[in-house]
Amino acid sequence: MKNILIINADLFKTEATEFLLSAYVDGARQENHQVRKLAIADQLFNFNRQFPSSQSAKLESDLEAAWRQMLWANHIVLFCPVFATHIPSKVNGFFERLFNQNEPSIHTWRSQALHGRSARIVSVLDERLFQEWMLDKTTSFMAIKKEVFKRMHINPVHTATIGHLHTLDNEYSQKWTKKLYTFGQKGI
Repeated sequence: MKNILIINADLFKTEATEFLLSAYVDGARQENHQVRKLAIADQLFNFNRQFPSSQSAKLESDLEAAWRQMLWANHIVLFCPVFATHIPSKVNGFFERLFNQNEPSIHTWRSQALHGRSARIVSVLDERLFQEWMLDKTTSFMAIKKEVFKRMHINPVHTATIGHLHTLDNEYSQKWTKKLYTFGQKGI
């Protein structure tokens, strides 16, 4: 049994993301994994770094709570819709502030605290980005994999790249809900 933290990085909390997220949660609960959910859109914090790297801002209560959930989890699943060629600033700020990557002593301590955890990034791309991804298999969510999770010693980090879901009841959407349900059951 695993402790799984689901992070919803969809700032608009769209129906498609919730649909996919629910499939993963249902599979995880079927196998008696413990599941907690966190939506970045609901978190209240200043996602713009206000201080030079020699100073660090105290974490707001929502970020402190998010950190405690990271420590609780042994597997983290990030649902990250990508509608442009960059990571939204609130999502980027969430990880930058939470992991204090600009303060070496805090970053080192926090990265060691998360050693041994695993993660999955589920990325839902819009149509244009999905076509580009089909050509070169790279997208902006890889920055989260390499620069956030891997630097925090979270390993392995699996990815799942999903094209735009035009409707929730078509064959493509159903295929992905089955896959995510299975990922949830296995806790991967």
